[in-house]
Amino acid sequence: MEKKLTVTNKEDGVVLHGNLFYDDNSKKGLILLLHGMAEHKERYAHTIEKLVENGYAVLSTDERGHGESAIVKGYFAKEKGWLRNVSDQYALYQEAKKTCDLPLIVFGHSMGTLVARSFLKRHEDEVTKVVLTGTPSNNKAVNVAITLCNVIKKFKGEEYRSPLLNKLCFGAFNSAIKDPKTDYDWLSVNEENVKAYIADDDCGYTFTVLGFKDMFEGMKDVYEAAGWKIRKNDLPIRFFSGSEDPCMGNLDGLKEAVDILKSFGYQNVDYKTYEGYRHEILNEEIRDDVINDIVEFLDK
Repeated sequence: MEKKLTVTNKEDGVVLHGNLFYDDNSKKGLILLLHGMAEHKERYAHTIEKLVENGYAVLSTDERGHGESAIVKGYFAKEKGWLRNVSDQYALYQEAKKTCDLPLIVFGHSMGTLVARSFLKRHEDEVTKVVLTGTPSNNKAVNVAITLCNVIKKFKGEEYRSPLLNKLCFGAFNSAIKDPKTDYDWLSVNEENVKAYIADDDCGYTFTVLGFKDMFEGMKDVYEAAGWKIRKNDLPIRFFSGSEDPCMGNLDGLKEAVDILKSFGYQNVDYKTYEGYRHEILNEEIRDDVINDIVEFLDK
């Protein structure tokens, strides 16, 4: 079964969209599935199908500036964009809960892993497990990046799409790939997946300068200790990444993401990597193996 959900943010009137998938056997938990940067919820159809087959309900949302929820692509809000996006996800979860009142699992991919952790930071009492795939590493230059966004915004406006910011964020991602065929080979070893991404008008666009700033603010929110108040120190959290995913930097970057959560107080944090695969492990040829590993983690 599929149920379309919408919520309207009371602060700025933006309408957010989600799809709730479930069947009669969806009794194990409700998964809030958060997509990555410059993509959308429809790209997770296979993952959703497998999760429902394994007894879970799945709420897949289009975040602010993405898919059905986009007024301007790559733009969260004029003010407090990151936190409004997080609060929107909570509001959609509350709507889904009316139909599937089950233990909440937060599942984020790429930028969605940052949203997932910002969500956890504010709603830990309702979260039972966390799954994070393709996490971005902790960017030590995030404050410099925010300052640069402010300068560009001052001269070009908040909806300007800066080639410089895009290059600084993604320009080196293909550097480890021998003879890349496209600018997006870093996404996946699966060439058909890369082609589909490029052909999708709702994928791969450059964020607005304010969108970039909000995302960097989200990174600070997640990786800095301020504001974290851990009560469930045994909460199960698991990272899954391709070993060749440039988004995590390298294995040390992934380990640092794990260690930072542990330093905040979470002790049941671990990771698993998939040798030779890149950023979108949910769209690689091993995707069913990855989903089986995620289900095994969730079923424990």
